[in-house]
Order: sequence, then structure tokens, then C-alpha cells
Amino acid sequence: MTALSTDLRTPAAQYLRMSTEHQRYSLENQTAAIEEYAEARGFAIVQTYADAGKSGLSLTGRDGLQKLLADIVTGERSYSAILVLDVSRWGRFQDADQSAHYEFLCRSSGVRVVYCGEPFENDGSMISTIVKNLKRVMASEYSRELSAKVSRAKIQQAQLGFHQGGSIPYGVRRVVVSAEGQPRFLLGPGEAKGLNTDRVVFAPGPPEEARTVRRIFQMFVDQRRSMRSIARMLNGQMAASSDPFRWSERRVRTVLRSQLMIGFYLYNRTNQKLSGPRKPNSSSLLIRTRVMEPIVDPKRFAKAQREMGYHRQHLYPKEDMLRRLRRLLREMGKLSQRNINSCPYTPSVGAYRARFGSLTAAYAALGYKARPTPNRWRQYTDEELLAGVRKLHARFGYITIDLIKADRELAGAGVFVERFGSFIETYRLAGLSTTKEATVQAAARRGRQKRSERFSDGALLEGIRRLYATFGISRALY
Repeated sequence: MTALSTDLRTPAAQYLRMSTEHQRYSLENQTAAIEEYAEARGFAIVQTYADAGKSGLSLTGRDGLQKLLADIVTGERSYSAILVLDVSRWGRFQDADQSAHYEFLCRSSGVRVVYCGEPFENDGSMISTIVKNLKRVMASEYSRELSAKVSRAKIQQAQLGFHQGGSIPYGVRRVVVSAEGQPRFLLGPGEAKGLNTDRVVFAPGPPEEARTVRRIFQMFVDQRRSMRSIARMLNGQMAASSDPFRWSERRVRTVLRSQLMIGFYLYNRTNQKLSGPRKPNSSSLLIRTRVMEPIVDPKRFAKAQREMGYHRQHLYPKEDMLRRLRRLLREMGKLSQRNINSCPYTPSVGAYRARFGSLTAAYAALGYKARPTPNRWRQYTDEELLAGVRKLHARFGYITIDLIKADRELAGAGVFVERFGSFIETYRLAGLSTTKEATVQAAARRGRQKRSERFSDGALLEGIRRLYATFGISRALY
């Protein structure tokens, strides 16, 4: 009788979700409640979908719900109902229609969604529809309120000098302190505090790391070395041998930019509310708190920031850029992209292109004529490049980046971007189609034409003839 009663039950799947890994028993509690509901209502749970430690704000990252929807839409399932503890476990989507859309996908495929812990039956009645939508709005509002509370709490903690997550730069350490402010132990990379009452504060790293940090600022500010050159030198000399990570341009930049080098913790520079895109905050919202003694002199730090501003925005005066280039020419006897990028006192090649329009223009302003190189595109004028594009268009009836790359008589694809800014601008100057929409439509037309040619009567007959020849059949087709 037990086996028979089980066979007579309605097959159902259960969906479980918990927001964070700290909700240790959440999935077990949801499973127990759903099983009790299934036993009382005549359901037999045949499959489980779960998202552990996943936010309900969006579908992104929720592999369990994505798999559930895919199985239902494609028909690869053996159940006719989905059991969920409540509306919030299904999702806290900020748009209530998104939650309704996913439920509609299930219902339109013959699978109904049942909320086991809600006081209403999800039967499509007017009352249940109103209450369900209210629950969806309440679930999304709960996330908004919680996000605001957490944000306020983190700002208050940052104002007190407590670390609020994220990586820290070289030369700084994290220290766990008790609720009374007593230091407990150092945190290593990837480690976190264990007690909610504990806090994390900043402290300068070992003396050898402080010396390396000061040396980085000295090389960047006084010796005018590039960040790439500094990283290469530190790796070559095995600086700070206790550090397991290699130096890179990005790591050097992090040290140069971090205000922890002068003892200040900068927080709330960006915001990412409710799993949305990350956006920069205005300067009035930044939190800047003194948390430790400075590692480098504040005046030297300020000089480094001005120098980095030049590098970042390419704001070197043209005369200064040409003076540096002239010095490199005297020392090396010639100029090249490799020489410029590896030089510690010149801006990068990209800076010269952004400031002068092209590297050739920078050479011309300096009065230097580069030697002919194997790259034939350097000898082309703008009109010759545009004429080559028109010639390709006339030959094929359309123009694409792949056609430009495949033409051995034409310049490389990167040249057009450097000379004209983009391929769309190149097409416009050549008198061809300039909009992205027109380009996409033209590609779609070519695809349809190729497919029609591939499956034309003549092509089909030719394919059949090949089959006859392959298998030795002598009958001819007319």
C-alpha cells in the first residue's frame, strides 16, 4: 500500500535557495518544510534544484534556477509541479514582472509553481494574484532596505578606521582587534575574521616592505622611471624576497595610488547597488580616515599623483614630450616603438599617438624621418588606404574587416583604426555604408544569399551525384 500510494502522488521538483554561505542550515530547513508540505498535499519529490549562497536579485549566477527553467522549457523533466518555500526564495527581483515571467514560463509549459510556506494557494484566483504580487514587491523592498542599512553601517565603520573588505596594497597588513580594541592576530591573504564582534584595522608591513615602497616612489618620482620599468627592476633584483608574488605594472600602480601609503583609508569611491553596474561616487561621498602612520612622505606621494595624472590622461606638454623623445634619439641613435615603451623617462607610444595623432606625426614634429620598415602600410597615404577599401568593395560587393585582413596588397587592419579612428569612419570616408545597423543588415543579407545558394536545386543535384559516385552507383541524374 505504501508503494502504491507513492506511485499515485504527483511528481514534483523542489527549488531551494539561500542568500549567503553563513545561513548554514537554511537549505536543510527549506527541505524539511517542503517535504512536510509534499507529504500532506500528495506530492512526491523526484528532483531538487538548489542555489547555495546566491542572491535572489537576478538570474545571474543562479545555476539551479537556470537549469530548472531550461529543463521545463525544453521538456526534459519528469514532474508537473515546482515546490518552493515562499515567494522570496523564488527571487527578490527588483522588477516584480521578472519573477512573474519565470513563473509564467513554467506554467505555460505545464508545470505549476507551488509556494509551500505562503498563506495563499497559487491557483490563479484574483485574491492569490494580488497577494502574490504584494509579496514580490515586499521581497524586493526588503532587499532595498537591507542594502541601504548595510551601506550605512559600512560607512560608519569606515569612518572609525575599520577595514570594509577588498584587497590591500603591498606594504600594509590587516590586524584583527577585539571589541575592546585589543590586537589579536594578523590576517594573511584570503583570511577573514572569525567573530562578528571583532574588527579589522590597518598597520604598516615589515620594514623591508616599507623600504621597497619608498624605493618605488623614489624611482617613479625622482628617476622618472615608468611603472613597467620599475616592475621589471624589482623582479630582476628579487626585491622583498618574503613576498611570494611577482611584480607587475598593475601592482606598482596600486602601490603608487593607494592613500594607505600616507596613512589614510579611502572608502566609498564606487557603489554597486542591488547587483547593478558599478558606478563612481562623487567626491563629496568619499570617506577618508587616518588609520596609521605614513610609509612615504606626503609631498612625494602628491608628486607621484601628479605624475600619474600625466601618464593617465596624456597631459604632458608637447614640448616636454618632444624633449624626452629627442633625448632618447641621442642615446639610442634611432626611434622605435620598442625603444619608446621601454624607456623610463618617455611616455608610452599610446601617449604620443593620443597627443600628436600618430607616431609618424610625432616623428615629423621632431624632424626625425624613420627608416623604411617591413610593414608596408607605413608608406601608404590616407587616400591610398581609402582607395584600397573601395577596390575591395567593388570586387566583392561589400566590405568587412576579414576582407581587409585577407588582402595582402592592403594595409593591416590596425592601421585603419590608427589613421581614421574606427572602421565605420573609414567606410564613411571611402563613401561606403557607415552605420552599424546597415553593416549588420548587409551581413544578414549575405548569409541568406549563401544559404539559398547552398540549397539550390543545382547544388542539391550536385550533392546527390557525389553520393552516387562515392557508392559506385552508375545511374545518372538528369
